[in-house]
Amino acid sequence: MESVNSSQQTHQVEPVDDSVNHVHEHETDDTSHVSAITPFEESIEESIQEGQRRRLARKRTLRRVILGLLLGAGVVASGVYFYRWFQFNKYHLTTDVAYTSADIYPVTSRVAGVVTEVSVKENQPVNPGTVLVKLDPREYQVDLAQAKAALDVAKQQVEVARESVNNVPPTIVAQPVNPSPTNPNQPKLVLPAPQTSNTQSEVNKQQYKAALATVVQRQAEVKQAELKLSYASIPALVPGQVRNSVVRVGQQIQPGQTLVEIVQPNPWIVANFQENQLERIQPGQKAEIKIAAFPSRKFKGTVESVSSSPTNVVASPSPNNTGSNFANMQSNNPRRIPVKIVFDPNSIKGFESKIAPNMSADVILSTRK
Repeated sequence: MESVNSSQQTHQVEPVDDSVNHVHEHETDDTSHVSAITPFEESIEESIQEGQRRRLARKRTLRRVILGLLLGAGVVASGVYFYRWFQFNKYHLTTDVAYTSADIYPVTSRVAGVVTEVSVKENQPVNPGTVLVKLDPREYQVDLAQAKAALDVAKQQVEVARESVNNVPPTIVAQPVNPSPTNPNQPKLVLPAPQTSNTQSEVNKQQYKAALATVVQRQAEVKQAELKLSYASIPALVPGQVRNSVVRVGQQIQPGQTLVEIVQPNPWIVANFQENQLERIQPGQKAEIKIAAFPSRKFKGTVESVSSSPTNVVASPSPNNTGSNFANMQSNNPRRIPVKIVFDPNSIKGFESKIAPNMSADVILSTRK
């Protein structure tokens, strides 16, 4: 019984050994297979490395090509820029030493007085006849009343003198021509002698003429008093915009004192070009103007006139400059020719009141014929 069981166990173990051997054989086959594909993997790695080298070479070549194209494009662009710069300078002149200007009319007082009203504000547009400032008129009203009274007196004196000319009074003689029997000493009323009558008539005529002259003088005084009274209201004489108002209510002003300024809405440009550029500048040439206050707007203009007297454009001295250095800087500054450029009406439309005098500007002048 035991022998049978042992034989069965032996018979059952044998298949296990076969499977182990089969696995061992399979591992041996796999090992031989791995050792067989190793050269192929090496060739793949070499091909990958070769591909990487080729890609690097292509990248280097592409970089060189791109760099060459960029350098070539830069050379071409530089050439085009230089050509355009040459052509631009050939037919254009530029300057940044330019500023705006306009007609400025100072408003002054013709009489002395105390300011009672300032009727306008800074930058307010005005028309001719607009009252700007009012003075206390009472003193001039009194002067006018006195002048009129003196005129009335002079007119009455004329009437008296006229009556004297028309009526010559009779002469009273001291001795009677025919004494009265009752009163031998009584004087007698007689007609004047012809010579005496002519003399009195001439005197009366001269008095009459003097009275007429006095009337004319009093009429002139009345007119002068009326003018002074009208000067108490100071109006604008030209259209424009009020600037630099320095007068205040209650201020005592004197004749000739500037109260406000009126800037007319017709600005222009004063462009200062160098002396060696003068022969290329002619009236009628077109200009492009750029004002610093309006950087996004370009204005058009035309050269109206060229000054015949050069001016020195002196830079502001720095704190580090000594007196001698500043004198040398003044002597080294180029002399410039002022050129007046007027704006085209369509170009400046809407900016007439915005452009103030002394605004800095850049000017490009076209000299092409």
